[in-house]
Amino acid sequence: MYQAPPDLILSNEPSLRLIADGNMNLSRIPTDRGLLQRPIPFITSLQQLYAKFTAKAEYAYDYGMPQWLAAIDLLLTPLHLETMFLGKNKFYHFRIWYRDRLSQYLKSILLDSRTLNRAYLNGKCFEKKLTSHIEGKRNYTAEISKILTTELIQRQLIEMK
Repeated sequence: MYQAPPDLILSNEPSLRLIADGNMNLSRIPTDRGLLQRPIPFITSLQQLYAKFTAKAEYAYDYGMPQWLAAIDLLLTPLHLETMFLGKNKFYHFRIWYRDRLSQYLKSILLDSRTLNRAYLNGKCFEKKLTSHIEGKRNYTAEISKILTTELIQRQLIEMK
């Protein structure tokens, strides 16, 4: 491919053709981005738009949810709007998991005095962030992931207790 013309390098055609050459039936199934070897006019365009929308909506609803929207989502929890967006492209949804299923685990690790007293962590500030995330008021998925990873490395590899 390093010698291929630039327009071919930027094209999906070689990949789609390779799939079709290997299994014609498989090439009739749209990719996760709605691409097909032999596009169907208008239908393929709609599939691609839908695939783009669901990927962006899933990201925005999960990891990338803006703070203002997290508060609104909390009010709409009984409607279970997450079922409309989550699971279309990814199987992991840390914002929801941290808020619900993993909240007790996070509290036990991240609100432990060892964690909150780390020299590199403002414990009081982080405790407020974790609490507001678990309550569903804000989205601190990225921050929680970083601190959890750092703390587990600290405990398992550095302290080894």
